[in-house]
Amino acid sequence: DPALGRTIDASPQRPTFTGWLLRRLARSAAQCLAASFLLFLLIQALPGDAATASASKNGAAAVEAARARMGLDRPVLERYLEWVAGILRGDPGTTLITSRPVAETITQPVLASLSLAAVVLLGLVLVTLPVAVVTGARPRHPVSRFLTGISVAAAAIPEFVVAIALLAVLAVWTRWLPVLSVPGAGRTVWENPVCLVMPALSLWLVCSASLTRRIQALVTTHAAAPYVREAELAGLTRRRVLSGHLLPSVAPGVLQLLAQTIPYLLGGAVVVETVTSFPGLGFALVRAVGDREVPVVMAAGALMMVVAVVAFTVADALSVRQERMVAVV
Repeated sequence: DPALGRTIDASPQRPTFTGWLLRRLARSAAQCLAASFLLFLLIQALPGDAATASASKNGAAAVEAARARMGLDRPVLERYLEWVAGILRGDPGTTLITSRPVAETITQPVLASLSLAAVVLLGLVLVTLPVAVVTGARPRHPVSRFLTGISVAAAAIPEFVVAIALLAVLAVWTRWLPVLSVPGAGRTVWENPVCLVMPALSLWLVCSASLTRRIQALVTTHAAAPYVREAELAGLTRRRVLSGHLLPSVAPGVLQLLAQTIPYLLGGAVVVETVTSFPGLGFALVRAVGDREVPVVMAAGALMMVVAVVAFTVADALSVRQERMVAVV
């Protein structure tokens, strides 16, 4: 401003990372609240309820008595608000049919699904991700074309087909693995880790097919960018170009793709867990929906929402951090 003798910066000031994170968490909390209410309404829209599932064989009077005992005769909004209040206190409630604490009901399935997700995610990071990045950086190489064709074909195969095919080969024909992926009565999955092999292999193949194709497309697009071409023309080795130029630019997109995979590994793998009889959260969720156990379904759904929010928030936070570091440099 000439009149004041000073220069005014008209560019908008970027918010701090802490401010961005707080706004992101507040928005995520509102999204989880809205999604949980929608889930609660959808469960109520299903035909029948826990009282019908447990007492229908004893007549209509028994069903009405069970409905009153379970509190299902109260308004939907009142029951939802009571559930929200319990979650805020750290108490997801009790099951409707057996009056067992929901936390005890889902603890073992959650631990089993977390273990399964960790094994699959480790395979994706150590095997799938490097292969996809290297082949995406060299799309015209015969190996890259072969893997691209394989991943496209495999991505079109449903999960239950992959699981059944692995069961037929590894459990029925070769008998290398048991048909049922169960740890045994009173045992955890880590006390009998062989039960993790079949569902982990099935999920890894399914996730790898989709993840490989998307990462390859992302890396190929960035590999054709002018700054990568200039680095190659400057005489840098392909490894130097890959690690110093290509990987930093594709890292935010890769993090987003991995973040999309994590919620699926926790609960979206319902089909694989059901086919292999793996006692995870997806398998428990199917049974809870069949029994109309609203507290169990809501607790599992809330956990999946939180995991999805955390995964995407961490991916976005790392991306924002990297962008700020690049801007400073």
